Amino acid sequence: MKVALVSPYDIGRFGGVQNQVTLLAAALRSRGHDAWVVAPGDSATQPVRSLGKSMNWSVNDSTAPIKLNPVLVGRMRAAVADADVVHVHEPLMPLVGLAARWTGRPLVGTFHADPSSLIRNIYRYFAPLKWHLRSFRSLAAVSETAASAVKEFGDVHLIPNGIVTSGLPHRDRVPERIAFVGRNDPRKGLDVALAAFPAVLQARPAAHLVVITPDAVTVGEGVSVYRGIDDEAKADLLASSEIYIAPNRRGESFGLTVAEGMAAGAACVVSDIPAFAAVVEDAAMRVPPGSANALRDGIVELLENRTKLQELAAAGHARAEQFSIDKTVEGYLPLYERAAALP
Repeated sequence: MKVALVSPYDIGRFGGVQNQVTLLAAALRSRGHDAWVVAPGDSATQPVRSLGKSMNWSVNDSTAPIKLNPVLVGRMRAAVADADVVHVHEPLMPLVGLAARWTGRPLVGTFHADPSSLIRNIYRYFAPLKWHLRSFRSLAAVSETAASAVKEFGDVHLIPNGIVTSGLPHRDRVPERIAFVGRNDPRKGLDVALAAFPAVLQARPAAHLVVITPDAVTVGEGVSVYRGIDDEAKADLLASSEIYIAPNRRGESFGLTVAEGMAAGAACVVSDIPAFAAVVEDAAMRVPPGSANALRDGIVELLENRTKLQELAAAGHARAEQFSIDKTVEGYLPLYERAAALP
């Protein structure tokens, strides 16, 4: 089967949707399908049919690199002309998601976001969006949180995001290494992590925080920043960390980096928000979102209680198997086949 996987976000930039599109394309190719990425930007590691340059826009308390050029429709048609199925991620995101309607190809759509109340109301009351989505033969969401935003549009299949769970690097754990992965956006909570860490260092002088981010960040003692590193280097750092933290405030629909932290064998301390709770269940320590004090207490507790740290790490590693990219592909293949078969 020939599958075009469409991202509205710049494929060369850091982000969860880009990650999923890239992983799905690779997993489909490993099963013998012809799969490629269609997106703004370009990638040195993936076959990409580029839609041109992107621009940064503020979306959902974060910054999204999206494409807003009206010549997009023609480029989109050309990029997916030979596809049996076009899988559009965030089908309501301008203009890439909206342009998919005009390709003339069978469409499958996936919703990833936990949008603001304003966006949810637009979804509910703006009739042209329902008209647009009627051109999709199947719709999916990555979590109950994401699905709740689009329940007005009819049946939505729940297919969780996927991660690589096999062939991960095995590294000796660096004692008291703590890892954070994410952009320096307000909802990701990097500022919470940096506010908590001086007190962690006071209690545990050997502790060290590694920040993996695409952004420039000013940090203090005991913190190292790894900016713009590739997936292999990120996997190495996670595999050598004892604790993974996700102090996100809000606006998350899944918890992709949390699943990656668990798969790497790190004990996780995460914000107690619905999307993260659904991913970790009882396999991580959950703390109030936005609280540097609670994050500090959780980290210090694990560093001082090796038994609990090791138990959480083992539980998280087992839980992460539920989110194997192979299971995600198995969820989508029936939707692709159905979409391609319908007249």
